[in-house]
Amino acid sequence: MNDHEPAEFVAALPSKMRTSRVTYFPIRHHSPACAAHLRRWIATNKPAAVLIEGPSSFTAKIDLLLDAEAVCPFALYTTFADKKARLGVSGPLGPRRFAAYYPFCDYSPELVALRAGRAAKANLRFIDLEYAEMVLHRQRTPDAKPEGVRVDSLAADGHLSHSEYIRELARRLGCRDFNEAWDHLFETQWDSDDTDGFIDRVATYCAMARFSYRPEQLEADGTNAREACMAAAILDELKQLAAAKKKGPVLVVTGGFHSVVLPNLVGAGVTRPEAVDLAEDEGGSWLMRYSFDQLDALAGYASGMPQPAFYDRLWHASETAPDPTRMSDVRTHAAADIAVEVSRLTRLRGFHPAVTTPDATAAVRMSRELAAFRGHPWPTRDDVLDGMRSCFVKGETVTDGVPLLRLVAEVLAGNRVGSVPKAAGVPPIVDDFYREARRLKLPVDVAERKELALDLYRDVRHRGISRLLHRLALLGSPYGEYHGGPDFAAGTGLELMQEHWQVRWSPGAESSLVEAVVYGPTVEEAAGSKLLEEVAGLETGGFGRNTAKAVEVLVKACRLGLHKHATALTDLVSKCAAEDPSFVSLVSGLTQLELLGRSREPLEATHLTTLPNIALTAYQRACYLAADLVNCPNELVDPGVRALQSLRESLGAESRFDADLLHNALRTIITSPPDKGQTAVIGAAAGILYGEGKLAEADLVVLAMGFLGGTSPEPRHSAGFVRGLLATAREVAWQVAGLVQALDARFGGWDDESFLGVLPELRLAFADLTPREIARVADAVAGMHDTELTGLVRYDLSEKDALLAVEVTRLVRESLAADGLTTA
Repeated sequence: MNDHEPAEFVAALPSKMRTSRVTYFPIRHHSPACAAHLRRWIATNKPAAVLIEGPSSFTAKIDLLLDAEAVCPFALYTTFADKKARLGVSGPLGPRRFAAYYPFCDYSPELVALRAGRAAKANLRFIDLEYAEMVLHRQRTPDAKPEGVRVDSLAADGHLSHSEYIRELARRLGCRDFNEAWDHLFETQWDSDDTDGFIDRVATYCAMARFSYRPEQLEADGTNAREACMAAAILDELKQLAAAKKKGPVLVVTGGFHSVVLPNLVGAGVTRPEAVDLAEDEGGSWLMRYSFDQLDALAGYASGMPQPAFYDRLWHASETAPDPTRMSDVRTHAAADIAVEVSRLTRLRGFHPAVTTPDATAAVRMSRELAAFRGHPWPTRDDVLDGMRSCFVKGETVTDGVPLLRLVAEVLAGNRVGSVPKAAGVPPIVDDFYREARRLKLPVDVAERKELALDLYRDVRHRGISRLLHRLALLGSPYGEYHGGPDFAAGTGLELMQEHWQVRWSPGAESSLVEAVVYGPTVEEAAGSKLLEEVAGLETGGFGRNTAKAVEVLVKACRLGLHKHATALTDLVSKCAAEDPSFVSLVSGLTQLELLGRSREPLEATHLTTLPNIALTAYQRACYLAADLVNCPNELVDPGVRALQSLRESLGAESRFDADLLHNALRTIITSPPDKGQTAVIGAAAGILYGEGKLAEADLVVLAMGFLGGTSPEPRHSAGFVRGLLATAREVAWQVAGLVQALDARFGGWDDESFLGVLPELRLAFADLTPREIARVADAVAGMHDTELTGLVRYDLSEKDALLAVEVTRLVRESLAADGLTTA
């Protein structure tokens, strides 16, 4: 195509796009105008065959697409797992996996063409490469990088939306983007009687967009291979029709970007690219329920018209209009209904201020006037949006208008979910789910919520249910909702014996599993593949040597009952424990390993016999790294102090650990000078050594005096030391008299400015003390000054007072959280 001048190429398009034997109908996916003109063309010309862009194997699904029980939106979902390693990247983490959607709504040109073609008794056929072939042609190019699990759209308009020509055209038309320009140029031509002229205009638009791309780009992304396949299929259909002596034209319905080159390719007699030999278990295709929010281009869907509920309203209003000569009025009223719906929802949802009826009336009037000013026969989507923005938002659009405009977008996008015929069947993973759920006596035949309390320690069936629900959650299925229980990865709630879930079957639970089939044919295998994807993500996310992350995945594998993968994951954990440069990560991973060993029944990790040796490696490396913790950056001080305390606790849990390794590292830390390094870390190390009996009380006081007795150049060094010391040995605050005296003298010697400067850190230092412990500290200090404190801690509270205090605390925490003043 790039061998031609644009003007020359465009001038020749009408004669090539429409011949006596073949009409090439260029479309934009999910365009109602394209759909309306297609239906009109088919009714007038009665084609012998209707050929549609899409994987050739989808031809077998056409009867399902046209079944009376198929209610839009729905989608064909197809998968490819490169188990033969054609991409050269399969390994221990499994084959590369890919998936794609081909969505349909009632106004999708492809579906309208199939429905009208069936009514005209035409041959119906999809003519594109198989999805696996699309992937392989894209991946085989020299510049293409290997990809992981990737989800594509088979109805993408990316070439049009990213074209430099289209962007410049939109700018010159005064349109804000590709979508507004399309509506302005084409959707307003819905009722035009000149379908041939419509074809020519869309073809010109797409041809000019195509001149923005170099031939090597279209070769690299697989476009050329796809177009060669479609051209070869057209030639094959023409031969079959000639052999059958069936009369009538052939209608070819493809994205306009492809349509403009297909006549030349057919004329040149191109052949199909060599077919790929696919194993039966490398892929499959299924018809599944879809939703408008998935279809919405602005919600992340990379093709088709945005905000589908808007176009669906116009389409169905036009379909049911009693007077076909007044379609502009019908669509104008349908657009007006949107403003009324938004107004109703603001009142229903308690918006303040709500959109009033006069506001809605004004928005309708504004959208109509904008449409007339812009030369539109009825309000387009942007006319309606601009009318509502102008009349609904009372303050600044970017602040006050955000919640309201979010509601507007919700109404325009819609939330309808389609349905598919029973004959559509389901992939094996769905059958596996039902089989496992019934074996475990879970409800799958009614849509009622059921509460489950699962005894993880004493009931084998309950453990099986827990694993299935966690696997489903990992795969994104909404079947089970987790409400609480022990968290073995974080080490919280371990005193709990039960997990609490709420389960409920819904169509979404099934459709989510259809999507998960790309990971494997059973729930267990799919969850395993998903877990391995997380493992691969550790390296790409910069956590390739992070012990805590690796152990977290290992714990998850055990929680999911994926012990086959858990065995292999121990090698990763072992590697991380030997190489991890992070002290905090090592200690966190070590703590998780200890929890994994103790949680025998729920996690069944007893077969992981190498864990003790891995834990020993992690401990030894952590002790090696601990000595340098004093030089850590500020953001690692608090995590580092907590990690030191956790490492100390590991000594009591594991008798094989050499305590001297830790003690020697701590001694190295406390020899750091007061004005160098993190004093909170020095204080924490001193507290641990004191608690372990490795630092005498007198030596602790001497060390503390170095930070509290005036040799430290800055008050913050004193405060940091105290914070670290109380974090690991809080009892010294009231038990070690010499330390209390030094603290009192140091605090009393600061002027107001110095004291206020370190007050935040001092508050942190004493924040973890209980009220009773604070009272002890206060009594010790009061005794030094020959005074007595009373009433600091009260023990005579009534039950009512205590409950009131708890409620006040809850309300304060909620208020702080609402203002973003709490930490995660």
